[in-house]
Amino acid sequence: MTAVINRRSILAAGVVALPSIAIAGGGALSVGSGIGMDFHKLMEQAGKHLKGMRQYLEDLDAPGARDEAAFLANQVTILMAQCVMVADQAPIPERSEEEYDGDKERFDNDLRIKLTYGVTGSAELGRALLMGEDEEAVSLYGKLRKERKEGHNAFKEDD
Repeated sequence: MTAVINRRSILAAGVVALPSIAIAGGGALSVGSGIGMDFHKLMEQAGKHLKGMRQYLEDLDAPGARDEAAFLANQVTILMAQCVMVADQAPIPERSEEEYDGDKERFDNDLRIKLTYGVTGSAELGRALLMGEDEEAVSLYGKLRKERKEGHNAFKEDD
C-alpha cells in the first residue's frame, strides 16, 4: 500500500512540476530517450503515449492501470511542452501556405497556441487520473484526442 501511495505522490508532483521544467529548458530531459529536441520526433512520441493510454482507460480499476495512464499523461505533457519550445522547426504545410502567405512567425505562434492545449489537457488528464475521477479522465482523454486530430488537420505537413 505504501508503494502505491509513494508512486502516486511522485506522479502528482510530476503533473505539477514537469511541464514547468520542460518549458524552462528541459532539453536535457529528452536526451536519454534518443529523440532530442526534434519537433517531429517529439510529436510522434507524444502520439504513441496518447495512443498507449487507451488500453488503461478502458479499465482503470485493473491493477496499475490508473498509475500507468497517469504516467503516460505526464509524458505527453512534457513532450508537448518541449514541442512548444521547438515549434519553429515545423514547416508551413502546403494546404496552409495561402492562409499564412509565408508568414512563418505567425504560423509558429498559432502552432504554439494549439500545442498549449495539449500541454494543459494532458496535465488535467493526469490530475483527474490521480484523483480517481474516472469519468472526468475519460472525457479529458476524448477531448485530448479531438485536439490532436484538429491540430493535425490544421498544422501537420501534407504526407
